[in-house]
Amino acid sequence: MIDKTLFKTMSFFNDIGDETLEKLSQIATLKNRVAADILFYEKDDKDDIFYLYEGSVKFYKVDRFDSEIFLYKVSSNSIIFNTTKLCDEHTISCYANAEFMENSKIITFDNAKFRELMHGDYDFMKTILRESFKMIQQLQCIISRDVVFDGTAKVAHMLANDLNNFNTLKKHETAYMLHIQPETLSRILKKLTRNGVIEIEKNSVKILNFDDLKAIYE
Repeated sequence: MIDKTLFKTMSFFNDIGDETLEKLSQIATLKNRVAADILFYEKDDKDDIFYLYEGSVKFYKVDRFDSEIFLYKVSSNSIIFNTTKLCDEHTISCYANAEFMENSKIITFDNAKFRELMHGDYDFMKTILRESFKMIQQLQCIISRDVVFDGTAKVAHMLANDLNNFNTLKKHETAYMLHIQPETLSRILKKLTRNGVIEIEKNSVKILNFDDLKAIYE
């Protein structure tokens, strides 16, 4: 159990009434996790729903050669659940491996009681549905990025939509997330710089022509 006032510090719970927040607090636990801890494996059956209070979690698959295939990551103040299983009567079947990328704080909810509260509170249901749609859009972006985009389009898309994260990560981390080689990333950045689309100062990218950047992947 956690103090319900903690939920009031999270934008995700802004539209949820005090009565539901009180009930949520009674089925929730807050834990500290360290970088490289596993939240769950792909084949796990988890009877929990998670809310990432602080930190970041990456989702990835492992191919038949035991190589990691990065899917996406979530950052602080994000709920983590499988949209296809949320309304099912069975436990959640995890669709990917989830690993903490840094020291984090995670809130764990009992799945059955969470769903019971959701079905009894229309505003809570709307909040969950809104988050579900965001997750579906994110997965659609992953499909577009990895199936349709070439390397240059992948880099341009990340620069246009996630510049702060791009400038925070190391080059090999960014290349891993985009499924390209670090050398390829360097060549693409040099090309974009030569074309006047971006400039790089002290390893930080600044966008000079946003329209030209978007035109690469749209």
